[in-house]
Amino acid sequence: MTFPQMLSLDCVVQRDPEIIAAEADKDLVMVSIANGLYYAVSDVAREIWQAIESPKKISDLIDDLAGSYNIDRTTCQEETLSFLEDLRSEGMLKVSDGSIP
Repeated sequence: MTFPQMLSLDCVVQRDPEIIAAEADKDLVMVSIANGLYYAVSDVAREIWQAIESPKKISDLIDDLAGSYNIDRTTCQEETLSFLEDLRSEGMLKVSDGSIP
């Protein structure tokens, strides 16, 4: 699968189904079998992970988060794109620049 160099609001993202995730108190712990590393997220990052279980356009994700957390859209966009880029760099995110399948 090819994906754009930088994530944009038009990209469609989905978490990699090969990542194993489990709840641990208020955190979500994720394990990547491919790289042998584990990650823990909470709060908004956890909500993003849950929201991208199925393909989701980044602009829709940001709209949902900005409304839920009453945060300005610019800040929400910057923080969300940063987190999604982190997921992608760790091989935990599938990205396409097309429409939702």
